[in-house]
Amino acid sequence: MPADGSSGSASGVYTCSKLKLDSLFLRWFSLPESQELVLQLLESIRTGQGHHRGAPRSVATPSQLHSSTPPVSPRKGSSQMRYDHHWNRYVGHVAQSPKSSAFSPSKVQVDVENRIPRFYFPEKDMPFSNDRINSRVNEFLRPFGEGLPLVALKTLLREIFGLPVSLGFSLHRKIASLSENVLPVSGLLDWFASSGFSSSSQEKRLFDILRSPSCDFITPDDLRPTILGIIVSHPGLAFLKGASEFQDRYAETVIYRIFYSLNPSGANRLSLRDIKKGKLLQSLLEVESEEDVNQCTRFFSYEHFYVIYCKFWDLDTDHDFLLSRDDFLRYGNHSLTYRVADRIFDGAARPLSSGVPNKMGYEDFVWFILSEEDKTSDTALQYWFRACDLNGDDKLTQDELLWFYEEQISRMECLSQETVAFDDIMSQMVDMINPKDAFFFTVRDLKNCRLLAGILFNVMFNLSKFVAFEMRDPFTTKQEREGVSSGLSEWDRYARDEYARLAMEDEDMEDDGMPWAE
Repeated sequence: MPADGSSGSASGVYTCSKLKLDSLFLRWFSLPESQELVLQLLESIRTGQGHHRGAPRSVATPSQLHSSTPPVSPRKGSSQMRYDHHWNRYVGHVAQSPKSSAFSPSKVQVDVENRIPRFYFPEKDMPFSNDRINSRVNEFLRPFGEGLPLVALKTLLREIFGLPVSLGFSLHRKIASLSENVLPVSGLLDWFASSGFSSSSQEKRLFDILRSPSCDFITPDDLRPTILGIIVSHPGLAFLKGASEFQDRYAETVIYRIFYSLNPSGANRLSLRDIKKGKLLQSLLEVESEEDVNQCTRFFSYEHFYVIYCKFWDLDTDHDFLLSRDDFLRYGNHSLTYRVADRIFDGAARPLSSGVPNKMGYEDFVWFILSEEDKTSDTALQYWFRACDLNGDDKLTQDELLWFYEEQISRMECLSQETVAFDDIMSQMVDMINPKDAFFFTVRDLKNCRLLAGILFNVMFNLSKFVAFEMRDPFTTKQEREGVSSGLSEWDRYARDEYARLAMEDEDMEDDGMPWAE
């Protein structure tokens, strides 16, 4: 095997190419005209006619056998390619050769009946059986006359288009007014036609239902009807029906988590690409098929919402749903430094959305706690990188890290703990993360070693986690690695443990209400 690993690279390219060819073949074979062509060829073989329909059977000469086989790829300069606009495919004209008159341009014939149909389509040109889908839609709508109730709309989306039924709430709101109990059938058909709904991919259908008519992106408000629809229809959330306030808080938390996961930049906009990459459609289908909503840990777990909301409520001493800097510093038993708190409240990690100067809102807190308790995600790494990048040059230099670590040293001295020299810390971090340049860290360096990158930030500004890292138990570390391999993220483990603790505290209270009830 070559030292440069070229054999492995070639093997990887071959595997990817084979998968792509298999995908293209299946797509081509699924077309009705392709299946018809294959059946015609099989019928011709069965009757002994070969693939020349109507041609008389005769004994082929060696030259004729040779001319019926596909030619090898022509060398550069030996053929001229032209684009046939009528058939939307390339047709090669092999240059005339004195020794191979069978392949001269004058004898090249295009068999219109036996052409292989086009089998690769860009997504925008993807062929769908529009007539069949439209026929099923019309047949489904026929009994409803002029008005389609919401229940029937959800059934239409699920049975004909394979979409989550919760999208019915957003689609009903998009076409009908809030006061209408039924959806006008004519309005629905007009929207289907204008949006090209029948011929779109599943993700594009989801995107078109959610987005506003004049926008090419999805905002948090666009998701709200769908999430509220899940709340009122999911059996695992039935206990929230009498608590409208917590319905709204749960919906907000789910929406914030979706945008946190799908758009790490922090912009409150989701493009079609974000929807596809983030697999939002699969998450919506999963929560509808899962009776226990807490099993949908990515966005919809109520236990995760419970942990986030209780943490926020405990910090919000005056219950104005805003956190001051002093409120925020009590998080994690005062584990964070003043300097990193200042950076967060200055909007370095992410611009605060509360609208009140020097105040953190609930959305800001959701982004913070998800980033603080799981520093392995792309969003968390970018969040903390921006917070520590003092001059905004996309590099974490030793001077910037020293500025944060100085406060850590002071805190350890105040607590009479043994301090660790900064040079020793940096040598250890460089050995663990192995950056491209030993004098600074980039986001790419941290993402390449994401399981250990969080330790760098904990050492710089989280005293509790820094001490825990210095006194770590190898057995506990092994358990955490096994948790990662089993699919549990750091956030999943944190939320599970915190929910168990909060639930135990709730059981010990005489009040049967929420733990924040007074």
